[in-house]
Amino acid sequence: MAISLLQVLVASALVWAILRLRKVGSREPGLPPGPPTIPVLGNLHVFPTEYVYLKFTEWAKVYGEIYSLKIANGTAIVVNSPRLVREIFDKRSANTSDRPPMHFVSVVTDGLNVALARYGPTWRTLRRAMQQFLSREACERHFPIQQAEATQLMYDMLKAPDSYSLHIRRNIGSVILSTVFGIRCPRYANSFIAQFFDGQHQWEQLLEPGAHPPVDIIPLLKYIPAKWQVLAKDVKRKQRALYFTLSNMVAKRMEDKKGNGCFLEELHIQKERFNLTDDMLAYVGGACLEGGIDNSAAFLQTFVCCLTAYPEVQAKAHKELDEVIGNQRLPSYEDLERLPYLQAIIKELERFRPVTPLALPHSLSADEMVEGHLLPKGAMLFMNVYALCHDEEVFDHPEVFNPDRFLNNEHGTKPGVDTSDRRLTDLGFGAGRRICPGNQLSHQFISLAVMNLLWAFSFNHPRDPVTGKEMPVTADVTKDFTTGLVVVPKPFKSDIRPRSQAHASLIRAGYAAARPIFSQFEHELSDADAAFVANY
Repeated sequence: MAISLLQVLVASALVWAILRLRKVGSREPGLPPGPPTIPVLGNLHVFPTEYVYLKFTEWAKVYGEIYSLKIANGTAIVVNSPRLVREIFDKRSANTSDRPPMHFVSVVTDGLNVALARYGPTWRTLRRAMQQFLSREACERHFPIQQAEATQLMYDMLKAPDSYSLHIRRNIGSVILSTVFGIRCPRYANSFIAQFFDGQHQWEQLLEPGAHPPVDIIPLLKYIPAKWQVLAKDVKRKQRALYFTLSNMVAKRMEDKKGNGCFLEELHIQKERFNLTDDMLAYVGGACLEGGIDNSAAFLQTFVCCLTAYPEVQAKAHKELDEVIGNQRLPSYEDLERLPYLQAIIKELERFRPVTPLALPHSLSADEMVEGHLLPKGAMLFMNVYALCHDEEVFDHPEVFNPDRFLNNEHGTKPGVDTSDRRLTDLGFGAGRRICPGNQLSHQFISLAVMNLLWAFSFNHPRDPVTGKEMPVTADVTKDFTTGLVVVPKPFKSDIRPRSQAHASLIRAGYAAARPIFSQFEHELSDADAAFVANY
């Protein structure tokens, strides 16, 4: 039987397609090394769906300071050394400051989330507005409400220590809401903070690498009905309801001449100067909530976990606090300079259990050559914070919580380690042009909270209510901590007690004295919240 020209063309096209498909997923020449690939999928078949940062760190021990992953036709570059972080993220930031195209981000935020927006005019507008009002000087103007909120955190813990995680969330949330929107939340229940966390946890589920189908790499998946589509719509609805409600409350307060100097009031005044739309204003405020509340709350819950798990660290901190502050007055922010061990605890917490162990991915807007390796345009860039903080060649026993390492030198490293390219352990705030503009504000109220809680309380292993036996708290990374974009301890109990009656009396007096400061941010309280404040 004669073979027609059409049959020849079809057969040729089929062969060509098969050959092309065989190349999909393979590592192109010049890329950094990485795990072996298979056709079409690349490394997708071995890409972890949870605890991604631990697998990335495991691969770093095999493939070195920089390696590549193939995800079908896409490429991811994982950076595992401070030297290359500085070279790639900082020195070459003109080409490494983009974000990967993320369908979830487009669907939920319309490209207006400053942390996740693509590098371009919209991002620059949002970033410029945030930087103006999150400077050191601007943050210091809002210090009184931060100090006042620290006193309520102690008071909340004194009254209901078993609810410490809710108290921490309320504290961090109320600091951010007061500073950004001029609205405080005196309780967690039925609050803007509870509303925020409800949507935020769903948002993080969408963003976690490997948790959902790779719709950005295989666009066809966008059109297949799936659970993530319902989730994305729900998150968008919740975010917009919260952010626009809060922004509109600020506008109404200004109309009524009842402003209290919060960040968003200043942005409303200079809206035209920054060329901001109403949507942009709402999302700038929302970005402050997302960047400040969840990460900081996770950090303080990690603090409680580690202090409970390591009583010897707590005892040493108490000794220092007793020598510097004593039990005749409350701590003040100025005391921090005289508390080197407490500062070391904060640094060690950032190193030991970073709350964003992979930070947020960057994307290359142009090809770059780094030490003979091609980093191609469009590739995702991951800064592996966890690997940087747990390198056994750099840190003695990195899986041990030991603040003393930061008393030996400012980077906590082994003697003789080259630290010329090493930042302190604030890598979770990002790098290059994408570094978080709120890091100064965050460090300020985190330090206050840590100092006040350590001064006021002891954190002890709980005991079984039936047997009376001690139930040890540990800080194991997989057993005791969640997976996800933001890592937080799984629910645990800590026996939290005031250190003395003198401490307890000062806490009560401090909370009462803070009422005039609180009242400046309570103009929009609901009737239920106003009744709570009156009775609390």
